[in-house]
Amino acid sequence: MQYTLPLKQKQIEQSKLEAEARKEATLQNAEAAAQAKIIDSKAEVERQRNLADAEANRIRVTAAADSERMKYEASVLKQNPMLIQKIIAERLSDKLQIMMVPMDGKNFFAADVMRSAFQNNLSNNGGSASLDTPDGADEPAPVATATSQRKPQKRP
Repeated sequence: MQYTLPLKQKQIEQSKLEAEARKEATLQNAEAAAQAKIIDSKAEVERQRNLADAEANRIRVTAAADSERMKYEASVLKQNPMLIQKIIAERLSDKLQIMMVPMDGKNFFAADVMRSAFQNNLSNNGGSASLDTPDGADEPAPVATATSQRKPQKRP
């Protein structure tokens, strides 16, 4: 028995040391896991900050591009005010057929046809009025008008 008692004590001490080592290893593993979670959360915060910065930059760039586009459109519309009527006509419903015709009829292919038709009617009626105006006359600036006509409904 005298040999078994010190052997048992050594086994008890060894098991205590093993338990202590397991406890230390468990604590170190838990500490390492906590550090990994901290690193992951910092990386997530940095990722969200980068995404927010990228979104803010995208908004800034888009706003600058829109501003530049609007300035360009304003200058174009200032130079060509007739474009406003054209834009309005283009944005009307697709169920309307639209033809833009200048009011004075200059540079319009059908103007000569219509003028000759009206002159024939006037000469047949005995009228002496003419639709032509002298070249030097003061005329108002040409204005385009939009005429519309409904498209026929398609039958299935």
